[in-house]
Amino acid sequence: MNRKKLLALALAGALSFSTFAAPVVSVEAAPTTISEFDSLIRELTSEENAVSEKLEKLQADMKANQEKSDKLVKEMEETQTTLETLQSEIETLKEGIARREDHLAEQARSVQVAGETGNIISFVLNSQSLDELVGKIDVISKMVTSNRNTIEQQEADKALVEEKETETIEKQEKQQVLAADLEANQSELEERKAEEETILAGIAAERATAQADRDELVAQARAAEARRLALQNARTVSVSSSSASASSSSNGGGSVTTSSTSAPAPAPAPAANSGSVLGIANSLLGVRYSYGGASTAGFDCSGFTQYVFARAGRSIPRSAAAQYSASSRVSRSQAQPGDLVFFSLRGSGVNHVGIYLGGGSFIGSQTSTGVAVASINSGYWANKVVGFGR
Repeated sequence: MNRKKLLALALAGALSFSTFAAPVVSVEAAPTTISEFDSLIRELTSEENAVSEKLEKLQADMKANQEKSDKLVKEMEETQTTLETLQSEIETLKEGIARREDHLAEQARSVQVAGETGNIISFVLNSQSLDELVGKIDVISKMVTSNRNTIEQQEADKALVEEKETETIEKQEKQQVLAADLEANQSELEERKAEEETILAGIAAERATAQADRDELVAQARAAEARRLALQNARTVSVSSSSASASSSSNGGGSVTTSSTSAPAPAPAPAANSGSVLGIANSLLGVRYSYGGASTAGFDCSGFTQYVFARAGRSIPRSAAAQYSASSRVSRSQAQPGDLVFFSLRGSGVNHVGIYLGGGSFIGSQTSTGVAVASINSGYWANKVVGFGR
């Protein structure tokens, strides 16, 4: 007799203790076993509630983070508008500088044609009267002052252009870091949510199994009690009839069992169509940057690389940091076109990724350009490379 049937008989005896003078099996262990089931179910329910509360809090954190992200994205859009305005201002300043330079050059040519400074002296000395002399001196003084003011304005505008250019570069770099932080935060929250949901599903499944086992045990106990009552009612019949009846009861009223049929394992998903990573990546040049984007409507950096590799038949994680962890390291000298190139925009941690094209170039989705090609040998990205992965 297996353990469950033994426990069922024990429970049957416990349930009918007041009815039977001599229970078939000692009932002391039966309540303990059921109690253990109940205790386990309570424990699992408590854990399930705790994880549910944790998941609710995490979802609240995600909502708060999304609100913050929405605000930051709006700031990024405003920054982009400011960058465009600055570029327009820089062009206007450069045009003004060019005009003043032409004006000063024209004045210099006029002086040379007229005999340079000696002509100015003659201009003053040839005055016919004191009033004419004073007037000519005033004209020359105003011309000198005007030229000096022009030169000072020229220098001030040049300095302003340099200041505007520096400000533009700083805003672009801050925008890159901001986008990287948003992507990292989003990916981390999504991973944490997935982990908690997995834990919750496991606990729920375990609790359901414990409840099913307990229900099965109770059902077997009730079936055993029913058989026992049938045997008691048949005691007035002859021994052979009683035995036959008992045998019939045993054979015909078998224990209630549950049938557990596992769902067939899902067929493996078909492999993605193979293709060229570089070809797919280059076909997406010009697609705009979109925070959290992973489609041709708009990409963030890791959404772009994941999309390209998926189209090429390879599955990689969602975030830049996860892609770095999942790839095999290769040195810069070993890096080949199609490898991933990783960046750190804050000096530590991986928070940006692109696809290496070879020759010191990579393609990726940047906030200021969308999907575009950039250099890792010079410019903004040169000192932010942290490694290559394959």
